[in-house]
Amino acid sequence: MTSIYDLSWSETSFLAKLQLFFKSRKREKEKMRSADARVQAGGYSALSSTYYSIVGTAFSQLKAALHPKLLAPVKIAAWCLTWLPLATYCYWRMLPLSNRIIELIGYDGMSADQCDVRQSVLRRRGQYEEAKRCIRAALAKNPEKAHTRGLLHVGLAEIYRHEGDRRSAEAEMRTALTEAAEAEKQDPRQAARVYKHCADITDFVEQGDPIPGSQLRRKAQEIAQATGARDQLLKL
Repeated sequence: MTSIYDLSWSETSFLAKLQLFFKSRKREKEKMRSADARVQAGGYSALSSTYYSIVGTAFSQLKAALHPKLLAPVKIAAWCLTWLPLATYCYWRMLPLSNRIIELIGYDGMSADQCDVRQSVLRRRGQYEEAKRCIRAALAKNPEKAHTRGLLHVGLAEIYRHEGDRRSAEAEMRTALTEAAEAEKQDPRQAARVYKHCADITDFVEQGDPIPGSQLRRKAQEIAQATGARDQLLKL
C-alpha cells in the first residue's frame, strides 16, 4: 500500500491525491482527538500541510490542462469535475486548521517546521502580515534544518515581492539559496522546493547579478527527477 509520504511526493494523479486526502484525514484526526494540546496541534499542522500541498498540485494540473490547446476544453472540463471540488475544500479548510494550532499552543509552542507550514498557508490565503509574524517567530527558534530555514527566508522574499520591496526580496532570496545548497546534503527533495521558489522570485528582483530563474528551475528539476519527486516536477 502506498504511503502518505509517497502519495505526497511521488504521485500527481487525482486518484492518488484523493487517497492522500482520506489517508491523512484518518491519521491526523486521531491526533486531533488527543488530550495533549501539542499532539493535537501536530495533527492540525500536518493536515493543513496536506491540504496546502493538494491545492498546489491541483492548480499545477490546471496549468498542464491548457496544453495542448486542442484538448484544453476537454481537460479543463475534467479538471472541474475532479480537482476543483477537492481543491476548493482544501483551500478553505487549510487556514482554519492552522488557526486552531494558534489557539492550542500559540507560536511559542510551535516548532519551526509547524511555523513554516503555517506561513505558507497564510501567504496562500493572502494574509501577509500574519505570515511575516509567523516567520519571525520561526527564525527566532534557530531552526536546525537547512531546508526549513530556506523555506522561511523564501516566505519572507515572497512577502517583500508582494510589497514591492525588491532589495529585501533579493536579500532573502540569496539567504534562501545558501540554505538550499546546504539542504541538498540533508534532504534534496526539500532543497528542490527552495530552488523552485527562488526561481519564481528572480524575475522580480533583477538587481545586481541575480542567478537566472531558468538556471534555478533547471537545478530544481534535476534534483526532483533524481529523487523521484514527481509532485515537485509538476509544480515546476
